[in-house]
Amino acid sequence: MADDIWHAMSKGMLAFAHGRAGDLTQSTFRDTGSLVTSLFDGEEDDPGVKQRLKELKEQIAALAEEVKPLIAAVEDEAKAAAAAVGRMATELGTDPFTAEAAMRAATELGVVIDALGRAIDDLADAAAAREPEEAAKAPLRAAIKGIKEPWIAPFRGLAQDAAKGFDSLCNSVLGLDGASRAIGTRLSWDQPGKRLAVLLEATGSTALGPITLDGAVVEGFFSFADRATLGVLVKARIKAGLRGDKLLQKIIPGQAPTADTEPTAVTLDTTNGLTFGAGADRRLTLPVRFAFPGLELRELAIARPPEEEAPPDSGRIDLMATVAGRMGDAVGIVAEGVGAVLTWRGGDAPIEVRPRPPHAAGIRIEAGIVRGGGFLRHDEDAGEYGGVLDLTFAKFGVTAICLIGTEPFSLVVVLGVRFAPRIELGFGFTLGGLGGILALERRLDTEALRAGIRNGAIGTLLFPDDPVQAAPGILDRIKTIFPPQPGGFVVGPIAELGWGSQAGFVKAKVGLVLALPDPRIVLLGALQVGVPTAETPDRLRIVDLRAEFFAEFSDDYLLARASLINSKLATATVNGDLGLLVRWADEEIFAISIGGFFPGFEAPPELADLKRIAIEVSPPLPWITLRAEGYFAITASTLQFGGSFTLRAKVGPAEARAWLAVDALFEWAPRFRFVCRIDAGLEVKVFGETLLGVSFRGEISGTAPWRLEGRASIEILWWDIPIDIGPITWGAEEAVAAPAISPMQVVAQALEADAAWTPRLPAGAESLVRLRSDEITPLLVHPLGALEARQLSVPLETEIDRIGGNPVLAPRVHLDAPRIGVAEAAALSHATDAFPPGQFIDMAVEDQASGPDFETFPCGIRLAATRAVQPGPVASAAVTWETVFPHDDAMAGSRTAWDLRLIAPHAFATAAVGIAARARVNPYAIGIAPDAGIALGDAGLATVARMADSVRAEGVPAAMATSAARRLLRGMAVGQREGLQVIRARLAA
Repeated sequence: MADDIWHAMSKGMLAFAHGRAGDLTQSTFRDTGSLVTSLFDGEEDDPGVKQRLKELKEQIAALAEEVKPLIAAVEDEAKAAAAAVGRMATELGTDPFTAEAAMRAATELGVVIDALGRAIDDLADAAAAREPEEAAKAPLRAAIKGIKEPWIAPFRGLAQDAAKGFDSLCNSVLGLDGASRAIGTRLSWDQPGKRLAVLLEATGSTALGPITLDGAVVEGFFSFADRATLGVLVKARIKAGLRGDKLLQKIIPGQAPTADTEPTAVTLDTTNGLTFGAGADRRLTLPVRFAFPGLELRELAIARPPEEEAPPDSGRIDLMATVAGRMGDAVGIVAEGVGAVLTWRGGDAPIEVRPRPPHAAGIRIEAGIVRGGGFLRHDEDAGEYGGVLDLTFAKFGVTAICLIGTEPFSLVVVLGVRFAPRIELGFGFTLGGLGGILALERRLDTEALRAGIRNGAIGTLLFPDDPVQAAPGILDRIKTIFPPQPGGFVVGPIAELGWGSQAGFVKAKVGLVLALPDPRIVLLGALQVGVPTAETPDRLRIVDLRAEFFAEFSDDYLLARASLINSKLATATVNGDLGLLVRWADEEIFAISIGGFFPGFEAPPELADLKRIAIEVSPPLPWITLRAEGYFAITASTLQFGGSFTLRAKVGPAEARAWLAVDALFEWAPRFRFVCRIDAGLEVKVFGETLLGVSFRGEISGTAPWRLEGRASIEILWWDIPIDIGPITWGAEEAVAAPAISPMQVVAQALEADAAWTPRLPAGAESLVRLRSDEITPLLVHPLGALEARQLSVPLETEIDRIGGNPVLAPRVHLDAPRIGVAEAAALSHATDAFPPGQFIDMAVEDQASGPDFETFPCGIRLAATRAVQPGPVASAAVTWETVFPHDDAMAGSRTAWDLRLIAPHAFATAAVGIAARARVNPYAIGIAPDAGIALGDAGLATVARMADSVRAEGVPAAMATSAARRLLRGMAVGQREGLQVIRARLAA
C-alpha cells in the first residue's frame, strides 16, 4: 500500500506518453512516405534541404527501385515502434501496477523513440547522398536530423480541454501564455545521450498564494541511455510570503531577496517517484522565518530519504526545520534538521510519525567585546564533520571554516583574520584581512569552481559575509570544490584588499593556491565596485558591479574565467562571462572572449559555455523593456564579434517585439574570408496571435566570391508571405592566382639569418671550459653542447599543400644528413615549434574548425659534434622487481618478482642512459627502422598505430605532426585504415 501514491503518478505519466506514442505511429511514423512528408513540411528555412527532401519524397511515392531498400529499412523501424506501443499498453494494463511494470513500459517507450531517431537518420543519409557537392553533405545531413516536426506532431493532437488546462497551469506557475503552442519550439532531442525533453521557462516572478516562484523552469523529459525514466522536473527560487496577515507582519521579519537562495527542484519520474532538490540532499527548502519571543523558525524543508535509508517506494517523507532560540541577550542557539519522519503504512493507522533529532547546531554570542558564533554539523552518510566559527574581538575578527572526513581521513581549513578599521597601505589602498587555505587528502576541482563562479562560489569561500548564517551553504560549497582524493594537497594565502581608503569604493577578495598532485597554481578572486561605496546598502548604490574570477596555471595551459553576477549600472542589470585559454602543450590553442563566440563556431570546451555580456534596462514605464547583448572574441585564426538589441512592450493582451542581431566572423587562415549574419524584425501580437509581423534573416560572406542569401517574411493576420533572397554570388573564385613558390628556397633563406643559429649548453652537465668573447668568430659553441638551427617559415618533414595562399613547387622539405667539415655530425634531434596547420595544409572545413589552432612540427635540427663517443660491447642482465610489505605482519617476508620485459623499454627510454642513446640517433637518416611497438617520442608528435595493441602500422614514420598523421590515415584505402588510429605519446626530457 505504501507505494500506491508514486505508482499512480508514474502510471498517469506513462499513459499520457503511450497516447502520444500511439498517435506518432499512426501519423508521422506510420510509413516511409508519412515520415519524409513530415520532414518536408517541417523544414522552412533552407531551400537546399527542401529540394533534396522533395526529390526523396517523389522517389518514395513512385516506389523507385533505388529507394526500395530505404523504404524497407524505415518501415521495419515503424513496425518495431508500433509493436513497442502495443507491448507498452500491455504493461500499463498490469494489475496491480508495479515498479517493474513501470520500468518495462518506460523501456518500450525508449524503443519507440530510438526507432524514430534511426529512421530519420536513414532518411538524412539518403538525402545527403543525392547532394552533388561533397562539402555540403554533412551540413545537409545535420539539418535534416535537426527537423523537429516528427517529434512535434503528436502534441498537436492534444484534446482542447487538456491543452486548456495545461496552458492554465503554465500561466499560473510560469507566467507563460499559450504554452501548449510553444512545445514544438522548446522540444530538444539528444540522440547520442538518448534524452527527449521539453523545457518551459518563466518570464518573471509568479505568486501562488503565499508562495512566490522566481525564475521557474518546468521540464518534461524521457531518458533511456542507462535506465528508462519518464518524468517532470520543476525548478525555481522559492520565497514563502507568509506575512499577509497583520499579526504575522508583526512577528515575521522581512525576508532576504530570492537571489540569495539556491534554486529548488521537485522531480516526479518513473524511476525514483517523487524527489526534492537538484542535489544530493533531495530536499525542498522554503526560506521562511517566523520570530517569536525567545524562539525563531528560520527554514522549513520536505525531503525524501536517501536510498540507503529507505527505498524510493517506501512512502517515507522527512519534515525538517531549522529552529533558533535565545538565552537572554548574550547567547543564541540554533538547531538544524529537527523535525519528524512520516511514513505511509496503510491500514487503520496509515501514517506513522516519529521524531527526528537535529544533525547540526550553532551558537551566537553577544558578550561585550566578544561577538560572533559558530556552527557544527555531522553528515553520517558522507562520514564528514563540518564547522564554521566567526568571532570578533575588539579591533579584529577571526573566521574559520573546517571540513573533516573520517573514512578515509581528509581535511579542509579556510582561515581568515579581518581588521577593523582596515590597514592603510597608501595611495588609497587598504588591507582588510589576511588568511589561508589548507586541504589535505583533497584536491581542487576547477570544473566545480568554473561552474560555481556564476553563483558566488568564490565569495562564499574567501571572507564570507555572515558566515554562521550561511554556514550550511558554505560547507556544501567546500565539499564540492575540494572533493576527497588520496595524495591531494592544496595550500595558499588569501587576502581582502580595497581601494578608496575606509570608504571602500572597490573591494577585492583574492587567493593564490598551489594544488597537488597535478601541479597547478590557481588564482581566486571576487571583486566588487560600488558607488557611492561598496559598503552602502544594495538599494542605495548607483553602481554595483560584482565579478568572480579564477585563473589556472599548469604545465600545459593557462585558463582564466570571470563572470559578472547580480550587477547593475543605475537601473540597468549587467551580466556576462569572460574567458582566456592559452594551451602550449599537445594541441596548441589560443582564444580570448568577452561574452562568447560566433554562433556555430566550435570553441574550446573550457570556454564553450560563456554567456553574452547582457544589459537589460527597464525604463520608468513598467510595460516596456530593452535588452542588449554582445560578444567579442579572438582566436589564432579568427576575429569574432556581434550583438543584439531586443525591445519588448506589453499592454494588456497586446504585445510587441522588435529586434536586431548581427554576428560577424573574420578568418585569415587558410585564406581571408568573412561571414556576417543579420536577423531583424518586428511583430505585434494580440491574445497570443500575430497581428502584424515583418522579419529578415540573411547571410553575406566573401570575398572570393561574394555570396548573399536570406529570407524575408511579411505576416498579416493569417497571411504569411515568405520572400527568398538568393543565393546570389558575384566575383571570381580567386581574383589573382597566387604564384607557386619553392618551400626549399623559403627555408634556405630563413636559415641564412644569424638568428636562426643558436648555441645550446649541455643539459645537466657542468661547464668544463669558459668561452671568451671573439669578435672574429661569428658563433661560439660549447664543446659539450649543441648547435641548433631553426626557422619558423615552413614546417619540415611534412607534406604541405601551400604556404599561406601560395601553392608550392615541392610538397616536402627535409634537411640532409648534416656534416661538420668532412665528418658526419651527430644529429641530436629535431628542433620543433608550433605552426598553424591551416596555413600549410588543405583541410576539410570540419577538421579546420575542430582541430587545434597550432600543432608541433619539426622546424630545424640540433647538432652535436662528430661521433666521438663509441659504445662498448652489449651486456645482458635480468630485470626483476621486488615488492616488500614491511609494515604488514600477514605479508611479512613475502616477495614477488615481476617480469618487466613489457615496460622496461619505456622505463629505459625515459632514463638518463636512454635519453643519451636517443641523442646520438640521426632523425634525418634515409629509411624507416622497423619497430615492434610504439616508442615514446618528442612532445607534440604522433604516429599511426593499430587500435588493438598500439603497434605502429607498417611503413609509417615513428613520429610526425598530428595533422600529417591524420592526413596519412585519411589517405589510406578503406580496408587498409580499418582498425588504425592516430596515437600521441609524450616524452619530457
